[in-house]
Amino acid sequence: MRFKWAIRRILVIFVVIILLIDFLLDYAPDGEELIEYEDQFDQQKDDVFMKEYLKLMQMGRAPARPIVEKESKVEENYWCFLKRPKYIESPRHWVRMAGIDVYSAYFDDRNNSLFPENAAIQILVMSNHSIESKIPIYCNTFTENSYSTVKGYIREIWQTGWDPRDSFQVPSLITCPITKRIDGSKEMSVSLTRKKCKDNKSAMKVIMKPKGSESKKKEVAVCVKGLDYQEDISNRLLEWIEMQYLFGVDTVSIYHFYLSNETQKILKYYKTNRNLKVIPLSLPPGNPNEPLERSAFLKGNRPQKRRHELLPYNDCFYSHIHTHRYVLILDIDEVIVPVEFDNYGDLLQDFESKTSGFRLSSISTRNVFKFPSNFTLFPHYHYMISNKKRSRKTSLKGEYGKSFSSTSTVATVFNHFALHKLSPAVAKSQYFLASEAVKLHYKSECPWESKKECHQLQTDVIDDTSLDRFERNLRNLVDQVVKEVGIKN
Repeated sequence: MRFKWAIRRILVIFVVIILLIDFLLDYAPDGEELIEYEDQFDQQKDDVFMKEYLKLMQMGRAPARPIVEKESKVEENYWCFLKRPKYIESPRHWVRMAGIDVYSAYFDDRNNSLFPENAAIQILVMSNHSIESKIPIYCNTFTENSYSTVKGYIREIWQTGWDPRDSFQVPSLITCPITKRIDGSKEMSVSLTRKKCKDNKSAMKVIMKPKGSESKKKEVAVCVKGLDYQEDISNRLLEWIEMQYLFGVDTVSIYHFYLSNETQKILKYYKTNRNLKVIPLSLPPGNPNEPLERSAFLKGNRPQKRRHELLPYNDCFYSHIHTHRYVLILDIDEVIVPVEFDNYGDLLQDFESKTSGFRLSSISTRNVFKFPSNFTLFPHYHYMISNKKRSRKTSLKGEYGKSFSSTSTVATVFNHFALHKLSPAVAKSQYFLASEAVKLHYKSECPWESKKECHQLQTDVIDDTSLDRFERNLRNLVDQVVKEVGIKN
């Protein structure tokens, strides 16, 4: 009898201790990031690294990060006992986890070389400085009735050769393999920690594969970076949007920081009447987000701005991996014109037929500049089709080009081409011939990157006939919208 009571006492004491520990963990002061990770960026060390890297670049010996990943083992922690997160946050809203700002998370079951036997959750994040090779990261994936903790894999969406400085916030893709025992779940959320088996009060909802996406994919979706315009750009934006649909684009996604009421009016019209997605955007916490202050920050911090742009580009790419064959990243002063065909679908299928031995990553179009003409009068909403001159010189490959990136072979995208590939058996970026497609780049002035040849670009011009056969139809479409919305010239 005494033995039984002794056992009971021990069990009661054990339960009390467990409950006490649980209480202390639950109500301990916040500060997880400070416990798990201390940002120890050293400006002097970074300056030394940058100088050494630039020397190696001049010698042609600078190392580059891999763009194809070798197979990794799925490392699951079976003995984690986690509480379900109290808060399930919506994607495309910044959530702080483990010292990293998380933006969105997507289910990805495409074939890949990193975790070839597993589907994955792809998480887009921003961090202070590079984290790719510095820290471990753990993914806690919750389903309707289960959870799994695995080690994640970090890829920085930036190449050192573009700018070796590490004094900026940088975007990364964190890949979390989904274990076989939960991969059939219809709903998932995910949290990140830098310690194994650590609870997190918040998790982000994973954007799952759309229903019906097993059917034939649509051809092209267009993505536009975070627009930030205090002035009214509705006239020019209207014409640009109509061009995309005229060339066979199925969906246009426009991310924006700030746009005027007049511009928002145009976007609202297309959101209602066409397949246009309008996505509000903010900078990660710690950056200015008051409109005027943020605008000044973006204009005055070009290197940081370029890194921030990659986040919405890749978010837009992942939102279409199950629904479209290609994603095209464009600015609103650019348009790719098919020369031999009337639409992008026929253009791409023809190119694929000529390169049937390749698994394509991205197909790039070479750039020509179009500067304002002082001798032509036209309504602002007919600006692009009325500008009949272009620079004689075509930009070199790799300069100002924009690409159609394949959703079946690409893991991350850069402004101009695909970056990380899903497997080794994928070709590098290919190029359309000038007889197949041309990218018209409408600039108010010569870009500073081309300052050495600005005089030639602006004065040595030729007639541009690439849009002539589309002109009547495009004018009619634009005029109809102008009438419906009530735009004044």
